Amino acid sequence: MERKGSRLLTVEEARMVVGPDRFSRHLAYALGRVAGVRMGKRLLIPSKVVEALLEGRLPPEVLEAVHREARKLGGKA
Repeated sequence: MERKGSRLLTVEEARMVVGPDRFSRHLAYALGRVAGVRMGKRLLIPSKVVEALLEGRLPPEVLEAVHREARKLGGKA
């Protein structure tokens, strides 16, 4: 049974929720690497993390880690 708000999103699904024009692929993958989970080869991001990002509730240290990771991946963070 799935609880409300406990859904795991793919990186692309997370981008669509935030808005692909506001959230680059590099940032989405970086968020997944920092705050997501791996299931086999899939990188999944909890919907609660995406909600916290949209509401500005992600701690500054998490945001900094995401930006560092995005720079490693070649993005402009």
